[in-house]
Amino acid sequence: MIMRSNQDIERHYFELFRRDYGLPEGTIEYGDKPDVILDGEKRIGIEITNFFLEDGALAESEQVQRNARETVVSNAQKVYLVNCGKRIQLSFSFDKASPIKNQGKLVNKLVELARKIDGQKTGKVSRNLFMEIPEVSFVYLDSKEYENPKWRVIQCYDGKIMSREKLRAVVRDKEAQSKSYRPCDAYWLIVVVDFIDRAQDQEIRIGGNEKIDSAVFEKIIVYKTVFGHVFEAK
Repeated sequence: MIMRSNQDIERHYFELFRRDYGLPEGTIEYGDKPDVILDGEKRIGIEITNFFLEDGALAESEQVQRNARETVVSNAQKVYLVNCGKRIQLSFSFDKASPIKNQGKLVNKLVELARKIDGQKTGKVSRNLFMEIPEVSFVYLDSKEYENPKWRVIQCYDGKIMSREKLRAVVRDKEAQSKSYRPCDAYWLIVVVDFIDRAQDQEIRIGGNEKIDSAVFEKIIVYKTVFGHVFEAK
């Protein structure tokens, strides 16, 4: 898999954004600190950042947990097949309120569950059969045997409304970095909520009329991809 650089990702987000937001006339220059410069009637420096629901350093964050889920499910399938399991397919949904803390222990529990249900018919597995696995919220069994079976992680998410305090923290962090920005007449901050990334997906609105103040950024714009939603926080 080809890994894209941060600059490539930022350019991708900006190209999406400019389709959905009316920018002033001017030439576009991509670079760093800030990520984009719009040189027109005035020179506008545009910084681009992502808005994650949780700090990626936290063990319970979506960024960490999604990797843990994939690893656990993949390893559980390998252990199950090595021990003469059937070539069935299983799909799992996980409960965000019960984050994975011990991957090895959870792998063993999923293997045990697979052995318990591998003789059942295709369909949703009763919650009673995995009540002692709090990390798992839903299991679906495809009892047909495949040449190359694949156990999958499927997720259902509840919509979250953007946190004013977390947005404010993002702004303050970028303000602290602004001393190294290239000279411009004004600066904008685009805070991207990538709909495809479940570690970011949230409703981009703030209750009430309070806006985010900034002595650095003339505009603070929250942009949700795919839907093209734009919220001007300043």
